[in-house]
Amino acid sequence: MKEKAFYRELAKNVNQILGRKAVTSDRIVRAVGQAKYIRQTRGKMALIHYLHTLKERLFSESELERLKQSPRQREFSYGMLDILVYEKVITPAESRMLKRMVP
Repeated sequence: MKEKAFYRELAKNVNQILGRKAVTSDRIVRAVGQAKYIRQTRGKMALIHYLHTLKERLFSESELERLKQSPRQREFSYGMLDILVYEKVITPAESRMLKRMVP
Protein backbone atom coordinates (compact mmCIF):
# COMPACT_ATOMS: atom_id res chain seq x y z
CA MET A 1 0.00 0.00 0.00
CA LYS A 2 1.18 3.47 -0.88
CA GLU A 3 0.53 4.97 2.55
CA LYS A 4 2.47 2.24 4.39
CA ALA A 5 5.52 2.86 2.19
CA PHE A 6 5.12 6.58 2.85
CA TYR A 7 4.99 5.94 6.61
CA ARG A 8 8.21 3.92 6.45
CA GLU A 9 9.93 6.56 4.32
CA LEU A 10 8.75 9.36 6.62
CA ALA A 11 9.94 7.57 9.76
CA LYS A 12 13.31 6.77 8.18
CA ASN A 13 13.88 10.36 7.08
CA VAL A 14 12.74 11.93 10.35
CA ASN A 15 14.99 9.59 12.31
CA GLN A 16 17.89 10.32 9.97
CA ILE A 17 17.46 14.09 10.35
CA LEU A 18 17.25 13.82 14.14
CA GLY A 19 19.99 11.23 14.55
CA ARG A 20 17.83 9.01 16.76
CA LYS A 21 14.91 6.62 16.45
CA ALA A 22 12.21 9.17 17.28
CA VAL A 23 9.34 7.56 15.34
CA THR A 24 8.44 4.29 13.66
CA SER A 25 6.01 3.60 10.85
CA ASP A 26 3.81 1.75 13.35
CA ARG A 27 3.73 4.84 15.58
CA ILE A 28 2.65 6.96 12.62
CA VAL A 29 -0.09 4.44 11.73
CA ARG A 30 -1.35 4.52 15.34
CA ALA A 31 -1.27 8.34 15.39
CA VAL A 32 -3.30 8.52 12.16
CA GLY A 33 -5.81 6.03 13.58
CA GLN A 34 -6.08 8.02 16.79
CA ALA A 35 -6.50 11.24 14.79
CA LYS A 36 -9.32 9.64 12.81
CA TYR A 37 -11.05 8.51 15.99
CA ILE A 38 -10.70 11.94 17.62
CA ARG A 39 -12.07 13.70 14.54
CA GLN A 40 -15.08 11.38 14.41
CA THR A 41 -15.90 11.52 18.11
CA ARG A 42 -14.79 14.98 19.27
CA GLY A 43 -14.55 17.16 16.15
CA LYS A 44 -12.13 19.40 14.33
CA MET A 45 -10.86 21.47 17.26
CA ALA A 46 -10.02 18.36 19.29
CA LEU A 47 -8.16 17.00 16.26
CA ILE A 48 -6.09 20.18 15.97
CA HIS A 49 -5.27 20.02 19.68
CA TYR A 50 -4.27 16.34 19.41
CA LEU A 51 -1.98 16.95 16.42
CA HIS A 52 -0.36 19.96 18.08
CA THR A 53 0.34 18.12 21.33
CA LEU A 54 1.50 15.00 19.45
CA LYS A 55 4.44 16.77 17.86
CA GLU A 56 5.38 18.25 21.25
CA ARG A 57 5.27 14.79 22.85
CA LEU A 58 7.41 13.20 20.14
CA PHE A 59 10.06 15.88 19.61
CA SER A 60 12.02 18.43 21.61
CA GLU A 61 12.05 22.12 20.62
CA SER A 62 15.46 21.78 18.97
CA GLU A 63 14.34 18.66 17.08
CA LEU A 64 11.24 20.46 15.82
CA GLU A 65 13.46 23.28 14.59
CA ARG A 66 15.74 20.82 12.77
CA LEU A 67 12.72 19.23 11.10
CA LYS A 68 11.46 22.65 10.01
CA GLN A 69 14.84 23.42 8.44
CA SER A 70 14.92 20.19 6.45
CA PRO A 71 14.73 20.67 2.66
CA ARG A 72 12.13 17.86 2.54
CA GLN A 73 9.84 19.41 5.16
CA ARG A 74 7.27 20.65 2.66
CA GLU A 75 7.27 17.37 0.72
CA PHE A 76 6.54 15.33 3.84
CA SER A 77 4.01 17.82 5.21
CA TYR A 78 2.08 17.68 1.95
CA GLY A 79 2.35 13.90 1.82
CA MET A 80 1.08 13.56 5.37
CA LEU A 81 -1.88 15.80 4.57
CA ASP A 82 -2.62 13.64 1.51
CA ILE A 83 -2.58 10.54 3.74
CA LEU A 84 -4.95 12.22 6.22
CA VAL A 85 -7.34 12.87 3.31
CA TYR A 86 -6.94 9.28 2.08
CA GLU A 87 -7.70 7.98 5.59
CA LYS A 88 -10.70 10.36 5.77
CA VAL A 89 -9.34 12.23 8.78
CA ILE A 90 -9.63 15.58 6.98
CA THR A 91 -11.43 16.69 3.84
CA PRO A 92 -9.68 17.67 0.59
CA ALA A 93 -10.74 21.28 1.18
CA GLU A 94 -9.17 21.24 4.66
CA SER A 95 -6.01 19.75 3.19
CA ARG A 96 -5.76 22.53 0.59
CA MET A 97 -6.20 25.15 3.31
CA LEU A 98 -3.51 23.54 5.46
CA LYS A 99 -1.12 23.21 2.52
CA ARG A 100 -1.32 26.97 2.02
CA MET A 101 -0.15 27.35 5.63
CA VAL A 102 2.93 25.12 5.25
CA PRO A 103 6.04 27.28 4.79
